[in-house]
Amino acid sequence: MNCDSIRSVLVVGLLGAVIFASGCTTGPSPQLLELKNSGFMSLWNSYADCKSTSDLAQATSDLTLLRSASHEMNEGFILPLPTHLERLVANPTNRVAVDVKAMAAACALHTGELALNQGQTDIARDLLVSVIKLHKEESSYYVLKAKTLLAKLAQGVNVSFNVL
Repeated sequence: MNCDSIRSVLVVGLLGAVIFASGCTTGPSPQLLELKNSGFMSLWNSYADCKSTSDLAQATSDLTLLRSASHEMNEGFILPLPTHLERLVANPTNRVAVDVKAMAAACALHTGELALNQGQTDIARDLLVSVIKLHKEESSYYVLKAKTLLAKLAQGVNVSFNVL
């Protein structure tokens, strides 16, 4: 081998090593991880605020934020592909530590209970029905709890009609 060949092999080898090393050490930047974590923490804080508040307006505000986030996560990622390939590719799942849809349902139940306890029966009914509609395919805890509260709401209305 001549000197130029050896130099070319060394340059290519060095370049390959640099690319390999940079690929192994490259990860999400700390700023990106911090942004994602702050978004999650904001949702978690809204959920915790909703579950702990006795203020109907605050709970409604937290619920709006959680529902919006839940809706955005359900939209998913759209990869532009030719139509004959589109059917072969599944949408990637969103990867979060918690189920934002469940957080929104729990917040809606709490907000519905607050409205019910404060005599806001129309608001309570709308919130409870929305939980049932959101989880209509499942017989989850949220659906059962919403149906129980709706039954309690119906009994309260019947009792008040009986008294009059």
